[in-house]
Amino acid sequence: MENVMSVYLVRAAETKMLHGIVWGNLDQIWDALDEMDQPEFFEYAKLKPGGLLSPSGIEPAKTNETDCTTQTPLANGGFLPADMEPSERTFDALFDPDSLRWRRFDDTLGKHGMVSRIVANMNAEKGAEV
Repeated sequence: MENVMSVYLVRAAETKMLHGIVWGNLDQIWDALDEMDQPEFFEYAKLKPGGLLSPSGIEPAKTNETDCTTQTPLANGGFLPADMEPSERTFDALFDPDSLRWRRFDDTLGKHGMVSRIVANMNAEKGAEV
């Protein structure tokens, strides 16, 4: 179980559509995806250092709506925010996501997720009782 907090791209395993940029350890990412859909439907790729930056700064949002009209479309779905420019590594990851090393979430292998942690805790408690 990986406890290191990192930044990941997440996409649908079947369609390859990007669904987001998330951060945390893999268990936390599993739990965040579980709020949206079944995590086994997704795959993740760890991003190298980089980011999305705004040379001119960004005004705090007053609503959930955006008035930006010049969004840049991404290869596998979605748009870059108009006020943000990716670093070189982030640009490469967003515009050529197939070049990344993608891994699927699969709770049946006992690697990630709340179910795996509950089962592991139950097994640990049984072992302590013996």
